[in-house]
Amino acid sequence: MNGQFTRPWKDLTFKDNFIFCKVMKNEEICRKMLEILLKIKVEKIEYIESEKTIENYYESRGIRLDVYVKDSDRIFDIEIQTGNYDDLLLRARYYQGACDVATVRRRTKFRNLKETYIVFICEDDPFGMGLPVYTKKNRFTETDALIYDDKSHAVFYNSSAWSRVQDEELRDVLRFIYESKATSSFSKLLEENTLRAKSRPGMEDEYMYFMDIVEEEKEYAREAGRAQGLAEGREAGRTEGARQKAVEAAENALKLSLTIKQAAQISGLPEDEVCHISHTL
Repeated sequence: MNGQFTRPWKDLTFKDNFIFCKVMKNEEICRKMLEILLKIKVEKIEYIESEKTIENYYESRGIRLDVYVKDSDRIFDIEIQTGNYDDLLLRARYYQGACDVATVRRRTKFRNLKETYIVFICEDDPFGMGLPVYTKKNRFTETDALIYDDKSHAVFYNSSAWSRVQDEELRDVLRFIYESKATSSFSKLLEENTLRAKSRPGMEDEYMYFMDIVEEEKEYAREAGRAQGLAEGREAGRTEGARQKAVEAAENALKLSLTIKQAAQISGLPEDEVCHISHTL
C-alpha cells in the first residue's frame, strides 16, 4: 500500500493503490479476483468497506485495509504492495488478528470464528526466493498426522515471477499487474476498468489534491530539517518545533477526512501515533 500519491496521474496503473481500490469496488471483478487468486468458489461477496480502517482499541495500532470483503462464512483482505516488503509476515499476522477482533461480537464462540484470508499481491518478490506464490501453512512440529486448522490463511504473490505460474488465469493476472499487459478476458476487464476509473470525472482532481498535500508536507519537513541543521545548540528546540509541525500536519489531514495511513505519510508520524491523535480531535 506504499507510495500513495507520489506518481504522476498519467503514470498510474492498476497496481497503484489509488486505482486498485477504485477498480476493486466492482463486485464482479473483486469476486472473480478472489476465485483466481485462491482457487475457491465465491458465490457472492459483501463489502465490509474498501480501504477499511480498523482501530480496535484506543491505544492500539490502527490499520488500513485496501479491499475488505466477506461472503457467507469467510472474510477476505486483499492488499496491493509495490515495495516496502519489510515485516510482511508480521503485518499479515497483525491484520489477521485485527480482522478477527473487528468482526466478532461479544460472547461469540471460538468455533464460530470466520475463515479469514489475508492476501498480499506484490509487484516484486517479497521474500527473495524466486517463487510466484508463497502460502502460509500452520503445522505441529512434532507430527503431520494432526491438522492445525485455525481457519486462517495468508498468501503472498510475486507478480514479477508470473511466467513461472502454471495456472493460466493466475499467470495472466500477475502478468497484467507486473507489466500492465492484458492477455486474457479478465485482465482485459481489469484494463478497461482501470481506464474507466482514470477517466471518471473528479478522480484526477481527487488524486492530485492528496498528492499536493503530500508534496507540501514533504517540503515543509525538508525545510524543518534544513533549519534544524543550522544551529546544533538549538537542536532540542527545533526538534520539538518540527514535531509540533508534524502533529499539526496530521491533525489537518485528519480534519480533511484523510485516512490514518495517509495522515501518517503526510506528517511523517507513526500510524499508531496518528491513530491516537485522531481520538483527541
